[in-house]
Formats: sequence, structure tokens, C-alpha cells
Amino acid sequence: MSKEEKLIEKILQKNKNISYEDAEKILLKLDFVLEIKGSHHIFRKNGFARNISLKRRPLLLSYQIEMLKEVLEEHGY
Repeated sequence: MSKEEKLIEKILQKNKNISYEDAEKILLKLDFVLEIKGSHHIFRKNGFARNISLKRRPLLLSYQIEMLKEVLEEHGY
């Protein structure tokens, strides 16, 4: 199992702490493009209906983890 697969598995499990760096790695792997506007980092992808906005902090907040899980599920994980 690759590092990315282990990371995706960790994100999809409940009650796990996910760092901003891990979220960024996965979103960039899914071909999102990062735009920085102030303290928010916005991930955009052509053909994907939503933008993902994350504030850079050591750990993601619970609603951000849920948003990341939804993105992964919409990409077939």
C-alpha cells in the first residue's frame, strides 16, 4: 500500500486527526490547483462543482475533514 493510499484510508476513518499538509497532498494528487487568498487556501479543479477552502493550521477542523471525505468519495475512494 502506497503512502497516498494509507493517507486516504486514514482520512476516511472516523475520529482521526488530519494535518493541513496531508490534506494539501491529497488534493494536489487529485489535480486540484491551490490559490492562496489571505489566510485561506482555496483548492479548485476544472469540472468539479465546488471549491475547497482550508485555513492553514496544524490540524483540520471536523467540518473540513468531512468536506475532504466527500471529495474523496466523489473521486471514487
